[in-house]
Amino acid sequence: MVVPFDGERLQRAMRARGLDVVLATSRHNVTYLTGGYYNPFFGRESPFGRGQYLAAVAVPAGRLESAFYVGRDNELDFLQAFGPLWIGDVYWAPRRPNMTVEVAATAAEALRRRGHAHGTVGVELPFLPADAFEVLRRDLPGATLADASPVLAELRAVKRPAEIERLEAVHRITAEAIRAVLSDGRPDLTMRDVAAAVRRQLERRDVAYLYALTNVGPGLVRAATSEPWGRGRPLHVDAGAELDGYRSDVARMGSIGPAPSPAREMFDGCVAAQARIRRSISAGLPCSELWRIGADAVSAGPWGRLGKFQAHGLGLVSHEPPEVTADADGILEPGMVVSIETDVLDPETGHIKLEDTVVVTATGCEAIGDAHRDWCVAGARP
Repeated sequence: MVVPFDGERLQRAMRARGLDVVLATSRHNVTYLTGGYYNPFFGRESPFGRGQYLAAVAVPAGRLESAFYVGRDNELDFLQAFGPLWIGDVYWAPRRPNMTVEVAATAAEALRRRGHAHGTVGVELPFLPADAFEVLRRDLPGATLADASPVLAELRAVKRPAEIERLEAVHRITAEAIRAVLSDGRPDLTMRDVAAAVRRQLERRDVAYLYALTNVGPGLVRAATSEPWGRGRPLHVDAGAELDGYRSDVARMGSIGPAPSPAREMFDGCVAAQARIRRSISAGLPCSELWRIGADAVSAGPWGRLGKFQAHGLGLVSHEPPEVTADADGILEPGMVVSIETDVLDPETGHIKLEDTVVVTATGCEAIGDAHRDWCVAGARP
């Protein structure tokens, strides 16, 4: 049995919160705990019939070998195509109009048979449908239902090598797609056109488009509007994509012809701040200290009063741990992934931004998908 996640890390987190068993039901956590499997028919959309698709993975504290999976009774072909799960016990919920209720009832019965009728069952409160929660509460009246979302998020915070490979690939692809759009820019393109072009470039590269936020200065509006790019106006594109469930978050700058000198100075400040922040990152650094360093870095220089810093974890979920805030209590560990955002917001110039992602190592950090970070000047046609 090869468990595809850090079982000891999960067990420590469960014990710390007094959980006897974790019952994961979200797409990202079911995918994570199974080692990459999720019913492909519902890989992008879960609504179906009068409800939605639901699957569940249960992992008891101290007994990984007793984990079980609950899915829909007609997904056996998908499971066989995926390959054998590390999870030995699989239960099928009957195919009825409301899958959430049936999966919850099947999971509750399996938990009762395994001795958890009066234990503390960790469920994903932010993601568990209300009707499924009610079934669990009805069928496990002696159990305590607690939120396991922090436990599962903490488990995912440290990435395995295969995860880092996917993150590197999706970040590189996203940066390449943005550069293709910026390089081929025209003055008549609207922000709506730019966002649509980013989507096409991403899908052409076989990744799933998530979003493309656009801003053209002057002004701070960051949306797909009818505002044309024009000549000499700074444009930022902040885009996200998904590859095998793993997400990117990349921001790049460009202009058609030379940009105003203040915009380039602000961008240079963002680049300098990124470098300073990266030099400080290594395992053992408190997340609150990273926040202080980042805030100081963007505040330096002539445009510092307009600076903004943000950093967050990234993986199957955007803004997952590590949490980087002024009052965060976590510590960076090797394998954690951090997206670093350095911005200057000036209504007279625009929203100048650079965003990239790094993975924490024992002695520092390594960039993920560091491509086309320079300011792109498009060779626009008339």
